[in-house]
This record gives sequence, C-alpha cells and structure tokens, in this order.
Amino acid sequence: LSGEALERFGGRISRKFSFLGKNRKDSSGRRHDWPNFDSRTLFLPAEFVKGLTGGQRQWWEFKAKHMDKVLLFKMGKFYEMFEMDAHVGAQDLDLQYMKGEQPHCGFPEKNYFENVEKLVRKGHRVLVVEQTETPEQLEERKRKTGSKDKVVRREICAIITKGTMVDSGMISDNAEPSFLAAVTEKADNYGGSLVGLCVVDASRALFMLGQVEDDSARTKLRSILTELRPVELVLPLGLLTDATQKALREQTRKPLISQLVPSKEFWDAEQTTKEIRTSYGASDVMPTVLQKILELGVSSEPVLSAFGGCICYLRQSLLDGQLLQLGRFELLPGSDLSFEHSAAIPEAAEAHMVLDSAALDNLEILENSSNCGVAGTLLCLLDHCITPFGRRLLKQWIVRPLCNIESIVQRQNAVVDMQGVAENAVSEFRRELSGIPDLERLLARLSANSGENGRHSQKVVLYEDAAKKQIKELVAALRGFQKLVKAVSCFGNCLPQLKSARLRSLLTFGKGFPDLKPLLQYFEDSFDWSESEANGRVTGGDHSNLSASDPREKLESYLKSQQKFFKNPEISYVTVGKDTYLLEIPEELHTKVPSDYELRSSRKGFCRYWTPRVKELLQELSLCENEKEAALRGILQTLTKRFCDDHDHWLSAIRAVSELDALMSISSARLHMDGMTCLPTFVPASQLAKPVFRAKALRHPIVAVSTAASTPFVPNDVVLGGGSNPEVMLLTGPNMGGKSTLLRQVCLGMILAQIGSEVPAESLELSLTDRLFVRMGAKDQIMTGQSTFLIELLETAVMLRCATQNSFVALDELGRGTATSDGQAIAHAVLHYLAHNVQCRGMFSSHYHKLASDFANDPSVSLCHMACKVGGGNNELEAVTFLYKLTSGSCPKSYGVNVARIAGKPKFPSHAHVSRSFHAGMPESVLRRAALQSAKLEKEVESHCHEADVIKTILDASVDSAEQLRTAWEKAKLI
Repeated sequence: LSGEALERFGGRISRKFSFLGKNRKDSSGRRHDWPNFDSRTLFLPAEFVKGLTGGQRQWWEFKAKHMDKVLLFKMGKFYEMFEMDAHVGAQDLDLQYMKGEQPHCGFPEKNYFENVEKLVRKGHRVLVVEQTETPEQLEERKRKTGSKDKVVRREICAIITKGTMVDSGMISDNAEPSFLAAVTEKADNYGGSLVGLCVVDASRALFMLGQVEDDSARTKLRSILTELRPVELVLPLGLLTDATQKALREQTRKPLISQLVPSKEFWDAEQTTKEIRTSYGASDVMPTVLQKILELGVSSEPVLSAFGGCICYLRQSLLDGQLLQLGRFELLPGSDLSFEHSAAIPEAAEAHMVLDSAALDNLEILENSSNCGVAGTLLCLLDHCITPFGRRLLKQWIVRPLCNIESIVQRQNAVVDMQGVAENAVSEFRRELSGIPDLERLLARLSANSGENGRHSQKVVLYEDAAKKQIKELVAALRGFQKLVKAVSCFGNCLPQLKSARLRSLLTFGKGFPDLKPLLQYFEDSFDWSESEANGRVTGGDHSNLSASDPREKLESYLKSQQKFFKNPEISYVTVGKDTYLLEIPEELHTKVPSDYELRSSRKGFCRYWTPRVKELLQELSLCENEKEAALRGILQTLTKRFCDDHDHWLSAIRAVSELDALMSISSARLHMDGMTCLPTFVPASQLAKPVFRAKALRHPIVAVSTAASTPFVPNDVVLGGGSNPEVMLLTGPNMGGKSTLLRQVCLGMILAQIGSEVPAESLELSLTDRLFVRMGAKDQIMTGQSTFLIELLETAVMLRCATQNSFVALDELGRGTATSDGQAIAHAVLHYLAHNVQCRGMFSSHYHKLASDFANDPSVSLCHMACKVGGGNNELEAVTFLYKLTSGSCPKSYGVNVARIAGKPKFPSHAHVSRSFHAGMPESVLRRAALQSAKLEKEVESHCHEADVIKTILDASVDSAEQLRTAWEKAKLI
C-alpha cells in the first residue's frame, strides 16, 4: 500500500484481523511455520465469525477457502472486491476505493470479461462468486421453508487463471494458445527420467498426452517446453527432481505454478486409471489416445499420473466436466509413446525432423533473441495465414519438419499447384476467409454452452443478455462454416488440373472436406439468422409464435374500451420510468375516473393511472414473457445442442481449411525471400552411400531480405557429403566474416526444405535430416550458475550422444569459454568424433587455426574459410574488407584486433577465466583424445615460453665474447 491507501488502510489488518498475522493458521489448524501448512486456506476464529453480518460471513467463508485467489463477489449488477482484494482492484484495475473504513471497490457486470482478463494476465487467480438467487426468490424461499436467511444464495461459478481462460471476451484477440501443462516423472538412478506430460488448451478443449525418456539435461522436456511455452504449470508437490525443476524454470516464461499434494490432489497412475474407466465406462466411447495409453500398462504410469494431476486441477477450476466431456485427445508432439498405426492417431505414424530447444533458440525459429518476439524469426517469414487455426497448424509444421520424402513431395506438389493453375483460386479463397472468427475455439465454446455449467447455468442471476451473446456466437459459427464452404468452392474449376492428390482430396466435398451443405441448410430453415442476431432471440422458422394468447392484444383491446368509456379517442398508454401501460387521461375527465384507478403521475393537462384491469394484464404479460423467454432459451439450447451433435463434421472442416491455409502460407514464402528460390530435390537413402547437402547460391532467408536495401546479400555454394565430398566442413575466417550466418542459413535451408517450402537458392539437393543439432552464440546463464563453457559442453554432449549418420551438426566456435589449450583440445576431439565415428553432415566454425593443420590431410573434413581482403589501414593495423564468400582452404588469422577497430570494441578485450575440468556425458574416446591433445598443446606452449625466457636472459646479460655467450646460454637453460 502507498499514498492515500496506506493512510486509510495501513493498520487495518493488524487491528481487525490478528488471525492473518504471525498467528495465521490454515483451515486444518496448522500454523504457517508448521510442515504441510496450506497457504491456500485460512482458519477463521469462531468469535470473529459471530460478529459478522450475513453478507460479510458469506464473503469470508468463500475467501477462507481460496486465499490464493482474487475474489469477485457479485452483488446485484456489480462485482465487488473487499479487503485485500480491493487493493488488487485499485492497483491492477485502476478502480476507486469506496468511502468508509473497509477497503472496497467494484465494477459493473458489463466490464466482467475485460477486468477478469486484466487480472489473469497480471498473474492473479480469479474466483468468481455469482448470485444464484434474486431478492424475490429469497423471499419466496423464506415463505415456503420458514428460513430466516437475510442474504441471497451465492455460489462459486468460475475459477480463472492463465491456462483456464475460455470465454471469447478474454481471448478473442490472441490466436496463440495459452497452454496449461501438468508434469510428473519417474526418475532413474543415473540422472535420467521418464517424464509424463498432459498439456491442455482449454479454449479448444484440447488435451495432448505424452511421455519422454529423457537424459540428465532433460533435453526432450526442454524441446517441448520451448515449443509450447506453457503459461501455467501443475506439478506434484515435492516429487520432481532438481533437473526437471531446472528445465521447467529455464524453458518457460514466468508461468503460474500450482503445486498439488500427491495422491490427494495429483493422482497417481492407479487412481487416474480408475477415474478414466469410471468416466468413460464402455471402451467404445473412450478417446483412442487414452485407450492406447491404458493398454501400455506400467510403462505409461508417468503420463497417466500427469493426466490425473490435470483432471484434479481442472476439477478445482470447475472445468473438468466441460472439457473432458467435449475434449479432443491427441498424442503430444515429441512424445516417445509408441502406438501401432491408427487412423485416429495420425500423428503417431508420421516421422519428423527433431529440433531440440537449443536448435529452436539458436536459430530463432519461434522467438528472436532480442525481446522474445516473432520479428526476424522463421515463423515470421512463413506465417501469412488468414485463419487463426491455420496459423496454429503452420507453427506445428515449422517446429516439426517432415522426415518422409513422399510426404514432403506431396506438400511440394501442392505448393506448385497453388503457384500455378490454382493461383487465382487461392486469391479468392483468401478473400473469402478474410476476417473469419476462430471457429475452433468457437466450436469448443458452443459445446460448453450447450450444457449447464459455470456462468452459463440458468440459475446464475445475470443482468447481461447471455442468450443474445450465445445466439451471436451460434450465428457467427454458422456463417463461418458457410464461408469455409464458399472458399473451398473457389477451386471448383481448377480441381481436375491439380497435380497434388492431397490438395484434390482437401478440396473435394465428401472426401478431405466434409459436405456441410445439408447441415447448414437445416439451420437456415430452423431460424432467421440475421433477425435472431439483431433481436437476441430465436426468430423465424417454427419459433415465431410461442403464445396463443398475447396479453398485448388484450391491452390494446382494453385501451379501446377505455376510449369508448370516456368518449375520448385521445386517451393512450404512456411509459414513465419503469411504469409501463399507464393510462393517460385528460384532466377535465377526472370526475369520470373510477375510484379504484391508481394515480401514478401527471403532466400539465393530463393524469396517468393504473387500472385494476391493466395491473391484471401486466401480470399476465410478465408471466407470458417469462414463459416465452424460457421457451426461447430452451429452443436456443436445442439448436446449440443440435449444432454440437455434428461436432466431428465441423472439426473436420476446420482441419481441412487449416491445412489449406498453411499450404498457402508456405507457397507464398518465395514472395518474401529476396532473389531466386527453388523447390529442393530429395535423394533417397537407397541411392546414397552417405548423406548429402548440395546447394547452389544459397542465401539466408531472413538476413538476405533485411539487408537487401542497403547491401546485397552474398550467396554461397555449399557442398557436404555425397560422392567423394567430406561430410564435415571446418570453417575458419575473420571475426564478423559471416561464419555464423552461413551455418544458420544451411540449417534454415534444411528446415524449409523438409517443411515443403521453397528455399532461397538456385538449386538444392539433399538427403533427409533426422535431427538438427545447433550450438552457436554465447549464452551465459548467470542466474542458474551456468557459464558459456558449461552450456556449450552440455549441448555438445547431447549432439555426440544422439546424432546419427542422417543428422546435421552446426557448431560455432566450440571451446571458446575456457583456456585456449583446453578449448582447442575439446574442439579437436569433437570434430574428429563427428567426422570419423558419427559420419554425419556438419559445419564446424572455429578461430583455433591449429585445427586446420590438424585436419589438413583428413579426407573426412573439408577446410573452408570466409574470404576477406586485407590491406591499407593505419597505425600498423591492416584494414579488413569482408567478402562473405565461402572459399576453399583455411584462413591463417582471425584478424580479431583488426575487426575490433571496426566494431568499436576495446583494443585488448579481457579473456574468459581458465577452466580445465568438464564432464557432460560425452563418449569416452572424445574425453581421452581431448586430454591427450590438451597435454600436447600445453607442452608446446611451455616450450615456446621457456625459449622466450632464455633469449630474454641472454639479451639482458652483458657478453663480450663467444665464450661469455656460451656460458650465458648454459646458465639460461638451467633457469
């Protein structure tokens, strides 16, 4: 607290609520400094509760069970915030405190979505307590039951966090999913672990289940976290290893974390299995993925437990019924779970190139290194999707490039068709879908609204028109699917000319794209979409006349009878404030007004009355309106349920258009690459003795565009493997000469090729890459106690342990974070192991020029450098001109001092500290070779230093003859 708030409320807690201070206990009576203290709950002293009013008692009872949440307490048309929650409202929502000694602020119902989203985005858990009874219903209940309650009933209707936002008013502007991830593990005795994950996108009712057999660095877990960036983590309290907790900290962006009590709140595999079988009963209604996981038995315990933890958490959040009943279950991408091929789990059969967290980060695939945004990333280059669901699929394609030539060629054929015979149809398709809503989320929301849950329950007292919102969403979905049908129809004329079989299937009604026309026609016949959307009520179809006798007609008939009674046709009905159907009678007729007419108001020359008959008809009208409203709500629920009954058809259409949208996005990639592009040619492994990468005039897809206006990008020919060519390249050259850029552009070229996209090159021939290993750029992690040297050794160890002949390794200046002798020895050993043991394609850039002489005659390593011109300059410092051209042979110097002048750096930068010890799970042969090479280098350095000392001693000595010189030499050697 600060300022006015501190002055008004500073000492309130210590004065009024001593049980919140150092004597605080949880609901079980445990003090805050006792083991197992539950900070989420609060013990309320009986004497304190006795002194509360009914409303205060209600608030404290809710708050005491949810101390970790901000409570929104519904009172009439407002959400009120009291005590400690009022300070949150004032600080994070800019709300004004109410008058009085109690901290209190609030906001109207219309601002619910906006303010809840603000609170959640700031990291708060929000508890929504709604009225489930009106004051009139309270009086009726008291009359019937004899209850003495003075406060209307209220219930918890929603618990909202970063990972459980589902309402359109909170997430409509953000296509990126907000993942919630439950993680648990089964550790082994060697630092490894079997990690189970359940990842949920609540806005789409999507569950992704997976399990990875991970190493001590949690490499696979890190890759999954880097791709998904969960905003919320659900973890078993005290069960995770340090290595797993470390990976969760380092590969996420400040997620909300919930630590649940094992067994009680985070089920084990046995408890989860019982829950699954109870919930789904017969196996034919159980999702296929769950069924397959259960069949694996003991080996799937971690993923089952993770799913159990997720169910528990969603149950606490009142979302388990809604999401599990309607949920889609998929295999988590990157999972090690192995199923037999199933049409229901297509992702289980498709092979992909593996991009771990180091590759995703170092190559800036999804996030840039400057501000974690998308500018300058591969995602930014390729993402030109027109739909939110297409954008989500494209991201999956980018982080998991295909590793099957047939599948890649199918995408390439689709790209060729979209750039050729279907070019005009593509433009029409994109125009048709411009501004389309997120149908995938809309479908999940409508499915949720078709039931009785949360704020959608009819017992919740809302003053906003919930039915109008639901009708708008239903109509928006129907119109959206109409647009999908029209968009797909744009390809009708060119369909027979398409080369791609996959594209033809996606664009054929009844095949890859479901025939939605009969379904849409049913809803067109059922109600008037435009009129219903405008009125907020179902109109048209068979729903126009729900009441045989409309009281409004009786009121009009009664008005005519009154005009006749008073013999004055000017008598009419008026509305004043909340009073409707007031009979307005000229003042001169007041003598004829019966005594039972109730005078309500007047104006000059007129008096306004409610008559007994008008009151009767108004009651009848109110009853009729309520009945009609209930009937219309029932009709709306029926229509919504009917819509959701065809969930699978709607979802199939979304998936087809997602794929079409993603294909169009990569087909347009060439328009955003500077210069010539090509579709790569893949060489099957059966035709090769060793892997190959052969590019002509290859450019960096992003840097080439960003520098095109100022400096033309220099393309390069790159050959690795194939025929007699070495698979590994040792790349030297001056600092800032383009080595790192070349490594990155080769990596990005491989990724683009296996996505199915065109590549910025004149030509590219390559074999499939099963995994990309990348280590480049200084990446000190000071806060975690990890140096550049340790990080690069950990990443290099993963490469050496996991790389196959079909992998690609990009290493940039390995060993620079330690003493020169150690670093050079490690670089030598790693390069030798890659070239002779793994025999994969790789590029190894280095400033250790002795490496070039070490491998000068090695047929498995090609020596290349980034060319430069040296000459001119001043102060005995030669000028360096970068040519950025890949050239055969090694570079004799790095020209670091020369380049320092260009970069404006200090003339003599300080060196990193010396470290001799390392161990990161590397092959023993690499460790032995590195040690031998280190000793050899140290002896050479020692010898050179000794010779220098001898010469210095002789030069310092005063000698006049050859004999004195010989004597000085012998003495110097003994020093």
